[in-house]
Amino acid sequence: MAGKKKAHEPVHPRNLMEIRVKDVMNKRPRTVRPDTSIDGLLERMMTQIEVCFPVVGKDQKLLGIVTESDLLQVLQPQIPEATIGSVLKEVMKSSARTVGEIMTARPITVTSNMRIAEALNLMVTHKLRRLPVVDGGRLVGLLSLREIIELYRVLR
Repeated sequence: MAGKKKAHEPVHPRNLMEIRVKDVMNKRPRTVRPDTSIDGLLERMMTQIEVCFPVVGKDQKLLGIVTESDLLQVLQPQIPEATIGSVLKEVMKSSARTVGEIMTARPITVTSNMRIAEALNLMVTHKLRRLPVVDGGRLVGLLSLREIIELYRVLR
């Protein structure tokens, strides 16, 4: 049994960090279009596990991302104590009718060839749990912290 890892030996973090995003990501994330209605988005969130949807246009071009946090502004509008620009943005979100009006445009993304270490660094730096995976401007997957944790659990 030489060379085999014992079940209780943890995976060295360095080994996990060398794995590529393409080996962990969800290769078929559920997406929405910018013209999807808020009601349509609510329905999808209530009937599916996902709470995050990449927003795509023609040819799977990534336009933005929408999460349950974005919906919070529609359901419970609040006027934040911030700049005039952010107040205007939040008021606009509260009266939104489509995903395109509430999505986060130009989200932080990763490429499929990036190492997990680079993706985790972005997640920690920007306090994100999910990152769209984009190659050549097109959405090719979605990487979530949950998938990275699951990989760690499997490799242990």
